[in-house]
Amino acid sequence: MMRMFFQIKKLQMRQALNRKLEELLCEEGDTNFVSIILIMVIVIAIAVIFKDQLTAAVENVFGQLTDFIGG
Repeated sequence: MMRMFFQIKKLQMRQALNRKLEELLCEEGDTNFVSIILIMVIVIAIAVIFKDQLTAAVENVFGQLTDFIGG
């Protein structure tokens, strides 16, 4: 009896998962596209604002890497 209950629950969960997956695949991508563009704009703005600090940090890392390698 318990085994049958779990088999039914498993089937119900599988059907619910398939429905959600179909909804996700059929969803319009406008919201996701706008979110991605917004995140890209924010990252670019931060890079422009902190350009000097980022450049110094990258040069420092590569300088330490070169010293570590022995170049």
